[in-house]
Amino acid sequence: MKTPLRFQVTEFDCGTISLLNAFSYLFDREDIPVELVKAIHKYTLDCYDESGHLGRGGTSREAINKLTHWITRYVKENHFNLFCERLEKEKVTYEKIKKCLDKNGCIFIRCWLGNEHYVIITKINKHYAYIFDPYYLDKLEYDKDKDVKIILNKPFTHNRKVAIRRLFSESTKDFALGKIENRECVLINKI
Repeated sequence: MKTPLRFQVTEFDCGTISLLNAFSYLFDREDIPVELVKAIHKYTLDCYDESGHLGRGGTSREAINKLTHWITRYVKENHFNLFCERLEKEKVTYEKIKKCLDKNGCIFIRCWLGNEHYVIITKINKHYAYIFDPYYLDKLEYDKDKDVKIILNKPFTHNRKVAIRRLFSESTKDFALGKIENRECVLINKI
């Protein structure tokens, strides 16, 4: 059985929740290995804030890199039908994202939402990316932003519709990927 995608429970757990959402999007609840859920919780929320509080700095790129390696090893050792690949910098392209999504995959990606933030992309076309953002916002939040629309009636797939020009922008506007040298995503496919 599929379950609706989840929202953050704190200000800092976008990485944790987005990774869980990626697997909830791809798999039925009974098919998600508990070891995978435990690993996501173990590796994420590893950053410190300015005051030295662990977890309040969110999830680091290093943690995503380690977790991607852990998942790859787990998949191989347990014959779990999954492929994941972490991309950085200029390798994060529209073409690679579209190819993954066209094969019924999901993209875990770092973008901007006031600061660096993790979301998942579940669908893309030449005009829009359909994103599930775990940060709950009121429907009217982006009324004056023509590049972002909040969607409330698709809890299994997406809750944001973001213009491609915004997504691939090098700005720090909401849902922009930002500077090419700082881009990061993980392609995740059921195989």
